[in-house]
Amino acid sequence: MGSAFLVYNTLPAVKWSDVPESLPVSDLAIFRIELIRFSGFINPLSALLMPDEQIRAQRYFHEKDRHRFIITRGLLRILLGNYTGRKPADIRFVQSVHKKPSVLGSDWHYNVSHSGGWALIALSKTAVGIDIEKIDRDFQFRDILSESFTPQERVFIEQSPDPRARFYQLWTRKEALVKATGRGIDEHFKQIPSQEGTHTVDNQQIGSSDRWIISSFDVTEEYAAAVAYESPERVADFYELRYMLNAEP
Repeated sequence: MGSAFLVYNTLPAVKWSDVPESLPVSDLAIFRIELIRFSGFINPLSALLMPDEQIRAQRYFHEKDRHRFIITRGLLRILLGNYTGRKPADIRFVQSVHKKPSVLGSDWHYNVSHSGGWALIALSKTAVGIDIEKIDRDFQFRDILSESFTPQERVFIEQSPDPRARFYQLWTRKEALVKATGRGIDEHFKQIPSQEGTHTVDNQQIGSSDRWIISSFDVTEEYAAAVAYESPERVADFYELRYMLNAEP
């Protein structure tokens, strides 16, 4: 058995910059996407998808879910095309350890998350996971506290000035981490630490013996998010996709 080291922090107010003409700029970038901005690009984005992805899109019963998949998948392909120098339609996805998706023939890692009207795409030179959650004022979050958080974490949440916001902060941290490791939400999810600071855990809890940095940040006032990535610690670049990027690298 080995140990994994988890470093949790909260980023100050994030500045979302326009996407630069030349990518990549750094080893870690997070892209914010307001889905409604791309509702008029469904056809060209769908044309970038592989046949199996198009079949997957058509399986969504609701149009908004189908469009969300097409938008995020198409934009992911465009970004990866810019990062790898390939055409977006030539990007091939494969499953690695724990069925975590990766890009065939590239050392760039990616992860995608969406909630409500927003989506996030994270690109990194090391393994990465990202999670975004809309802070739902009607969601009965206390109903899942006991199955998802340790007693110490539950006290921390309940004693916070805004327990609901604290719940979403800790939840997104845990989910971003298990997405980064590929472990997913399983019986170890509850025991994964999520509070500020440095923690040492048994590597079996997260399926990895590496050092991970998990950073919380706000997407908007109504959306909480976290990114988890394999060390070394880096300064992430935050961009907002406000328009269609050139699909040719």
